[in-house]
Formats: sequence, structure tokens, C-alpha cells
Amino acid sequence: MNVIEAREPHLDSLQTIIPRAFHPTNPYIKKVFPDTPLIREWWRTNFAKQISNPACKLLVVVDPSTETTIGLLTMKLMEADEHGSGSWTANALTPDHDQEAFRPMIDGMTAHRERIMSGKRHYMIELFGVSEGAKGKGLGGLLLTRACEIADQSRLPTFVQSNMFAREFYARFGFEERGREDMPGDEGYREIMMVRGCREGM
Repeated sequence: MNVIEAREPHLDSLQTIIPRAFHPTNPYIKKVFPDTPLIREWWRTNFAKQISNPACKLLVVVDPSTETTIGLLTMKLMEADEHGSGSWTANALTPDHDQEAFRPMIDGMTAHRERIMSGKRHYMIELFGVSEGAKGKGLGGLLLTRACEIADQSRLPTFVQSNMFAREFYARFGFEERGREDMPGDEGYREIMMVRGCREGM
């Protein structure tokens, strides 16, 4: 299977990739983004904006037998003085979002990114997941390898807010921890801020 850039026809399956990739193993993400018609439409709108934004790369792996997106990595080119949360705040939240859980996750990421990457043009990996039934087949490695190639070709570092389950995976690709943030709630969920320098260094 190959990594390609998403196009409009992929939106139907993209709007369900989050519950397929995260809900079976990540209760915090399931709480923030429950699988409802409103949330699916929110994802569809968000991904459509990324597809049309030249600063964004929406990388996917598609199952050739079903044309279903089974792997996704989104990344955005952030300017040196660019503030904010990238595509996460590109469209308003819905009543179905858990806003009390969403805000600390996004606000923490934004504060850490601006502190760590201040004055540096960089890529930010915004979302990365593989459908539960497709895990263990190397698709995550294909997606992250392509993302690193894009950053290296631009001679830019890459920032990611990793969940605690993916920290070691990112480390294998050269990402180093630069900070962490515990999320509210009973899930014991922690986000890890990580940076990978380009081949020429930061």
C-alpha cells in the first residue's frame, strides 16, 4: 500500500477514521470526539479545509479493495511567528464535543508549541492514526516516514503532541521529548510534546 495525499473523494471514509483508529484504545479521545453525525460532519468539514489549504498535507493510506481510508497523518506548515492551534480550531466545535476535555488538550499543545518552536518555521503533525483493524501492518511507519521526508525536503523541524501510547514510536523516528501535559479527568491521560530536527539540524 502507498501513502498518497487525500482528495475530496476520500472525505466519506475520512469522517469515520477517528472512531475507527482511536475509540477502541483511547477513552480520552472517545470522550472528546464521540462518534455522532454532528462530529462526523465536523471532521468532514475540517478535512475538506485541510485538503484545500496549501500549508497542509493530509496523507492517507487507502485499502484498495474497499477504497476506505485506513491510515491518516495530517501536518501543517507553521510560520515562525504563527500563533494558534493550526487546523484544530479551523471550525467551531459542536454541542457533541466534550469542550471541557478539548480545551486543555488544544490549549496545552498550543502553549508548548509556541514556547518550544518560537522563531522557527516548522511542520506540526496534527493528527496521526491507523484504523484498529489495520494496525500491526507497518502503515504507521509508512505515514510517518513520508511526513519526515516532507519536513527534511523543506529543511524544517517537526513538532508533534503525542499521546502517551505513541511516545516510543515517535522516538524511533528521531523525535525527542520537550514537554508533557496531564489531561483532566479520570483517564490518567498524558500528552507528550516532541520535536524532530531536520537532517541538517534545527
